[in-house]
Amino acid sequence: MRKTKIIATLGPKSIDKVKDLAKYVDVFRINFAYGNEETHKQYFDAIIDSKKNAAILVDLPGQKIRIGELKEKMFLKRGDLIVFSQTEGVPVEDTIFYSTVKEGHEIIIGDGNIKIRITKADDGRVEGYIIEGGLLTSREGINIPRTQIPSGITENDLILLNEALKLGADFIGLSFVLSEKDVIRAKEIAKDKAWIISKIEKIQALKRLRAIIEASNGIMVARGDLGIEIGIEKVPFVQKRIVEIAKSLAKPVIVATQVLESMVNNPIPTRAETTDVVNAINEGVDAILLSDETAEGNYPVEAVRYLHRIISFAEMKVMNQKKPKLKGADDAIALATLNVAEISKAKIIVAHSRSGNSIIRVARFRPSIPILGICPSIDLAKKLNICYGVIPIVSKKKMKNINEIIMFAEKTVKRNFKYKGTIVITGGDPKLEEGRTDFIKLHNLN
Repeated sequence: MRKTKIIATLGPKSIDKVKDLAKYVDVFRINFAYGNEETHKQYFDAIIDSKKNAAILVDLPGQKIRIGELKEKMFLKRGDLIVFSQTEGVPVEDTIFYSTVKEGHEIIIGDGNIKIRITKADDGRVEGYIIEGGLLTSREGINIPRTQIPSGITENDLILLNEALKLGADFIGLSFVLSEKDVIRAKEIAKDKAWIISKIEKIQALKRLRAIIEASNGIMVARGDLGIEIGIEKVPFVQKRIVEIAKSLAKPVIVATQVLESMVNNPIPTRAETTDVVNAINEGVDAILLSDETAEGNYPVEAVRYLHRIISFAEMKVMNQKKPKLKGADDAIALATLNVAEISKAKIIVAHSRSGNSIIRVARFRPSIPILGICPSIDLAKKLNICYGVIPIVSKKKMKNINEIIMFAEKTVKRNFKYKGTIVITGGDPKLEEGRTDFIKLHNLN
């Protein structure tokens, strides 16, 4: 089985293809920077109707300056003059743009394809000439490098967060996180309903990286805005650093942005994109996210199918990933589980957990065999869909002791996998406090 998970963004080009996407997709993403309550619900309904108990990630827009609604797409030509205002030219949603941008500033639109040098900036009206042109569409993001713009959680984010929770989101993508305070605030609202996935895309976030990761349920390397902030040449090294810290802290980590960007318009990916995916697998990410490829692209199903093929082949070839450092007895048990599985040539690891911690601890060591994650609720099972190598299984019966866990594991493996042989069972003793990993059992199925 493929162990690295696939997250696909649902959009206008793919809302009618959810059933086909669901064959390969582990988590669906909905970007709340677009649409309204009505369209958001349509997307949720389309996913749930096509895949029962589907896991859903909702991205909040954060404090991002965006192009307003255009009557039609515009092609910007190099050297041409462009005007930004609410009454003429190109509208900008957030009025903070007009008070922030200054003459001489260079602004970047989208993921860096369009660059404009500002020549005049009056209150409510900004002029500039196009350095690098391209296709301009509604709601694209505007970045002003080297300029501090307030970010973190906005009032609009809080409204959309509550909307996402009511609709049943399993994950909340928190955009433009500045510090762990942003994460803590979101978690206080989400409680246990959704995991908070912090998107690392600001220089300020890199200064508080470990604290942000510790506070979060998961991390996303959002390479688009991050590349604009720090320079694209630094992105591969920062990505590697983020992945290593996330793994060391047992937090699921996602890589996003321009993964198979060429497939927006082409039916096959480039060799360079394929190599990028394999490098992410080699670093040990939990999941890879497609955005425009499936939301706006002409080949959404082909994109997830190719990503599935690339990951599956890479996982057969990638070996000897760097193991994260142990932090205590719980980690030691998790690592010992892998060692026992490898030496005994077990084909399946069964991890039981009431909180998910024991399952994630095993997953962070990136075993080469599947992890059957036994958990007490469908809500937790959907969240575990984002974790490397985990096949979540819900136990309707509350386990009272380790023997009951072993019996349930045996029945589940025989029923679901038709497997007879050696398995390794690990988890926390139900008689003790929640969140611990404190036993291993090598078990033979006859």
